[in-house]
Amino acid sequence: MLPRIAALLACALFLTGCSLLGAAPSPVTTYTDATGESVTVDWADYPAASWIDGELLLEAPDEKELEPTARGLVAAVNDAIAEATGIRLEPLRSESTWFDEDNSYPQQGNGYGGESMLTTINCCELQADRVPPQGEWQAVVDAASRAAAEFGLGPLRFDEIDGDCNGREGCWLWSATATDGVQWLALSISDAERDPSGQAQMDVEQFGWPPRTVSISYGATVVRAGAKVGFAEAMQPFVGLERPAATTSD
Repeated sequence: MLPRIAALLACALFLTGCSLLGAAPSPVTTYTDATGESVTVDWADYPAASWIDGELLLEAPDEKELEPTARGLVAAVNDAIAEATGIRLEPLRSESTWFDEDNSYPQQGNGYGGESMLTTINCCELQADRVPPQGEWQAVVDAASRAAAEFGLGPLRFDEIDGDCNGREGCWLWSATATDGVQWLALSISDAERDPSGQAQMDVEQFGWPPRTVSISYGATVVRAGAKVGFAEAMQPFVGLERPAATTSD
């Protein structure tokens, strides 16, 4: 009987968020509004997520409105790379599928024990199976940065990678990201033969990847389709407040 009770208790703790194991309560903030009234907000009601500024999303397109901007950005960056290098990237999947439901990942929690009204889109992957001479790699980054800036993103900044030689001459992989806090554009340039460890070439052979690539992809975290009005209403008590640290891992 005791093992059964223990198992049931373990399941209950898992399903209820493990409050008995000491999960932190959602934080609250009290402030005085423009009318002089004291207002207390519980961050479990925050409609965005602990890691993103919900105020940026008030003016940003929602999930359905995002598509024209995303397509325009990706096309502009591809054109810029082609103009700089003569290399044009091709879609890895049909462009008609870029905004299908399987590329949308709804946020399940807001980081404070409440629900989020956001979703993350990952899409629009384009790739070329050749690269320019490494002396021209910076020109690729610069061209993509200029194009992204026309859409309010940028500049592209080199990502931090373990054993980092990212962005340096002789490095086999360059990886950079531009963002405006809501959308991001990722760029990578790779030449497996330049990896002195040989691991990249082994991966190419094992997985059938092309040994040299230039690639871009797009992503954004935005308000779910149909939730824009509700999001704006739920955000109002939180406008201007500093977000506390997350209290849950969702």
